[in-house]
Amino acid sequence: MISLRKRGTCLTFTVKQVKSTLIPLCLFWASMIVSLLFFILLSRASAAVAFQPSAPFRHHLLTASHRSKSIASELFALASEGDDDDAAGTVAMRATDLDDSLGLTPDERTVVNVYRVCKDSVVYVTSVRKSRDSSRSIGGGRRLRSNRWQQRDGSKAKETEKEEPEQRQTLPKGMALGSGSGFVVDSEGYIVTNYHVIQRAFESNQDVIQYDNFWDGVATNATKRMKNSMTPLGRDTEIMKSIENFINGTISSISGRDFKEADSVSSELPAQVFVRFGTNGDGDATSQLSSSASYHPCEIVNVVKELDVAVLKISKAPPSLKALIYGKSSDLLVGQSLLAIGNPFGLDRTLSSGLVSALGRSITGVVGNDIKNCIQTDAAINPGNSGGPLLNLSGEVVGVNTMIITTSGSNAGIGFAVPGDNVKESTDSIIDLDKERRLRNTNRKGRGWLGADVATGALEESFRRRLSVSSTMNYEEDEVGAFLTALSISSPLLEKQDGHKKNIETTYFANGNIRLGDRVVNVGGNPVANGIEFVSEMKRRVEGEQLSLTVQNMNGEKRVEYVTLGRIPL
Repeated sequence: MISLRKRGTCLTFTVKQVKSTLIPLCLFWASMIVSLLFFILLSRASAAVAFQPSAPFRHHLLTASHRSKSIASELFALASEGDDDDAAGTVAMRATDLDDSLGLTPDERTVVNVYRVCKDSVVYVTSVRKSRDSSRSIGGGRRLRSNRWQQRDGSKAKETEKEEPEQRQTLPKGMALGSGSGFVVDSEGYIVTNYHVIQRAFESNQDVIQYDNFWDGVATNATKRMKNSMTPLGRDTEIMKSIENFINGTISSISGRDFKEADSVSSELPAQVFVRFGTNGDGDATSQLSSSASYHPCEIVNVVKELDVAVLKISKAPPSLKALIYGKSSDLLVGQSLLAIGNPFGLDRTLSSGLVSALGRSITGVVGNDIKNCIQTDAAINPGNSGGPLLNLSGEVVGVNTMIITTSGSNAGIGFAVPGDNVKESTDSIIDLDKERRLRNTNRKGRGWLGADVATGALEESFRRRLSVSSTMNYEEDEVGAFLTALSISSPLLEKQDGHKKNIETTYFANGNIRLGDRVVNVGGNPVANGIEFVSEMKRRVEGEQLSLTVQNMNGEKRVEYVTLGRIPL
């Protein structure tokens, strides 16, 4: 019996009456819920069947020469195929097929293909002057080789908060020192950029290195003089060691540096350079390099201030790095099409196109010198493009974008690039020497050294023309060989053979005239046609290798010189 009292009235219900009322009501709502769920499942199944294209329709999408209403709808239909469980939801389509469906012109195809091939080799370059906390963490808990820089410039440094969450996670806190673009020139992690892009970081680190070297010299000289003054009293090892420790400890207290750290590590310097291979927002989510869009710390290998060029080395290079190749900037013509890829205003991998507006321009570099034979272009170059590649339509680097002339600070159609021929010659030598240093650090033999310079490019062409006029012999194009232009005083070519000193004549200018000398026409049994082939052949030789060189003079007489390649001087 259930009793309910309401406004003074007592209502009485039996249990049987309650059951007869609630049970039908519960069953009604349960049936409604089951019906609703069944209706939802049926609707989804019907939609899946309705949107799945039939086999003939799918074939039409792959073979049609015209576009339908939307290429996106075609890709969606292809992605909806369920024939293969492993490939479900993916689009397998060649880029050329996609270009066909888009109806690209031949010129558009060329530009698109160059961008596809080259974009993964273009990087965003930035540098940060690390704060005290970040420098300690990046160094892995090790003490800085010198911390005097923190005391000298602490008042000037301003910690900048990064707006992007990604930068807060990957870049150390500190003062931003500049940013720009760069490009990979060697798959081992070497990158070329403008010197002015990393100039503040380079100068900041050089100040610390010079400061450390000064105190190194003070400690070394003080220790040496103290030991010499103690010589008459005897050479007690323990006493000498105590004197050395006392001097080092005293200078450490004065200079704020630790003499236990023997070498200056890049991560322990106040400024650090980083590169980034694109972001997830650049439209290339499948790239192995850009999928994580992380920042890679770099070492500044060396700089060429006169060309506004710097060479960086990624500390741990990704295994899939692709290097761009150089074309001949000397072959460019006014009116030729050019492409520039860079990171203007931090926008990764931005492509712009233009023409060669003029050649042979001279611009003033960052150190006040004139950079000659620069390329003028109307391709859009903005702040952030500095250090990026200027490409021809074959995807070859013909210049390094370096500066613009503008009254507003943005592109005005007048940009300049350092010629690729000059950049390649300077940076290749820097990279070769750095590789040699790294090989020696692992106690391995490096590349062999002949100590000889050969003519290439326009200089070689001048020598060839002179040879064709002066010589009575008719040489084929591949029979001229490499013109020797200079020999080091310690070159293996000048070493005595059978008690006689080798007599090698070089080609040079004298009073405006060309004096022809010896040419190398064969290296180790392999014929060489010009200076480029000679350099390539010598790069494959190792230190200590015995080599035969066939040398020909201007009269056509040949002789064989035997040399033992030396060690590259660093």
